[in-house]
Amino acid sequence: MKRIIAVLMSLIMLTGLTACSDNCDTGRSRRRSHEATEIKVDIEDLKTYNGPMLVITSTIQAPVPEDVERVSSIILHYDGTISTPGYPNQCLGLITDEDYSTVYSFCVETVRDNTFADYYEEVCDGQTYRFVFYDEEGEEHVLYDGYIYQNDELSSIVDIVYGS
Repeated sequence: MKRIIAVLMSLIMLTGLTACSDNCDTGRSRRRSHEATEIKVDIEDLKTYNGPMLVITSTIQAPVPEDVERVSSIILHYDGTISTPGYPNQCLGLITDEDYSTVYSFCVETVRDNTFADYYEEVCDGQTYRFVFYDEEGEEHVLYDGYIYQNDELSSIVDIVYGS
């Protein structure tokens, strides 16, 4: 229960830390554009795989109170359930088939196109995210590691997984 409260507190902190001070240069970001190609997803087949599909780790890049965890992770499993590393067998939520397809397609396209290889944001502080995708063979792919304030696609994936 304490870990769940810490995760919730981290999310609350995220909303309070989303803006930099006025003297920060947040105007620079780069992203390699790519054409989105429709990925056909057989959700029922994918749900038969055992293990994590996507692990999103958030890290608060600012001083936090002692009782708030700076780092927290959430795991989307291939079966569609969501958990945290401390409680891998406790289901925190279940993702919809539409969101499942969106997240899986995002992961596969990002690996295929190396979408975020040159993407970065210059930000003073706030929260960074690390996206790690595990394909059907269990191979680990780091999709992105950094700030996501100026990227709607990455923010949307966080919203889907954390909101389920």
